[in-house]
Amino acid sequence: MVTRTMGYSPERLRHLFNALNDGIIVMDKDRVIVFINPSATRMTGWELGDWIPYCRYCQAREVGAGEERCFLAGQREVSYFESELPTKQGAYVPVGMSRTFLEAPGGETSRDMVIVIRDVTRERQAKELEMRARLNRMTLEVQEQERKRISQELHDGVSQSLYAVDLGMEHLKRQAPSRLHRALDDLRAQIKRCSQEVRALSHTLYPSLLYDLGLSAAIRMLSEEMSTSGCRIDVTMNKEWPAGDLGGIAIHLYRIVQEAVHNAISHGRARHIQIHMTCAELCEVEIRDDGCGFDAEQIKLLPGYGLKNMRERASALNGVLEIDSQPGQGTRVRVIFPNPLG
Repeated sequence: MVTRTMGYSPERLRHLFNALNDGIIVMDKDRVIVFINPSATRMTGWELGDWIPYCRYCQAREVGAGEERCFLAGQREVSYFESELPTKQGAYVPVGMSRTFLEAPGGETSRDMVIVIRDVTRERQAKELEMRARLNRMTLEVQEQERKRISQELHDGVSQSLYAVDLGMEHLKRQAPSRLHRALDDLRAQIKRCSQEVRALSHTLYPSLLYDLGLSAAIRMLSEEMSTSGCRIDVTMNKEWPAGDLGGIAIHLYRIVQEAVHNAISHGRARHIQIHMTCAELCEVEIRDDGCGFDAEQIKLLPGYGLKNMRERASALNGVLEIDSQPGQGTRVRVIFPNPLG
């Protein structure tokens, strides 16, 4: 409640209010503006003498007989509220509103209400971005948990069943006529190939080496496995990463490298891939290939899940992902993020 001017003249107070970044609106009991500073006019378009409409919340809320529709005017114990204030142009601006009442001569509270408004658009956008980032992190965590579950099912279920079938086929071969031995050997060979594919899929879904020996060992193993496709993959690092997931950082990096290498071989038809990892004040992981490349601007318009997943994982690292490519000139994928190793 405004009670004193602390020795300031009305002209000086007016100059002070006009210099504030926050908007100030004084309205009478009929919601007619009797004072408004330039910041409030810039935010809303309303001017001195205008009748100011109710905020979006007050327009829509149900009120009883004799109840004040304006929430801030009717709730004396509530002095701050966030809503969307209508502008003179017919749009809405999200604002935080602080309310007080002026004193009339004689010390009684008048019906003139002072509202200090602050544009909270950026704050809302920041909260939305934070919520979106949190949702992305939770989604990635759920994905990794599901990958781990499926990997364990493949290892403990399918792999063990295939092993049991192979043992059964070996026992059956000893009992079968010699004319069936070759057919049984062919079936056992198919079972072993299937078992190898299941183990490879299990490792792809859940790289246990990452947690047992660390990111450095897991990426080297990935490069060895992918090199069997005829593409040479070189890995250089200036620091060894310890065992464990480092709060989710290691798995995000592993998945980014895994996706980049897979794309380079499957889509770029690369013959040579270089993976370079450095950690100092910042960490940087670069995957460079000599593949056919692509138009980096056009690829942003495609609905592919792989690049989107890589960007979300880079965001989860509080880092940035850069992709440079041109048709016929190969591709460079680069992620930069804060150093988790200290």
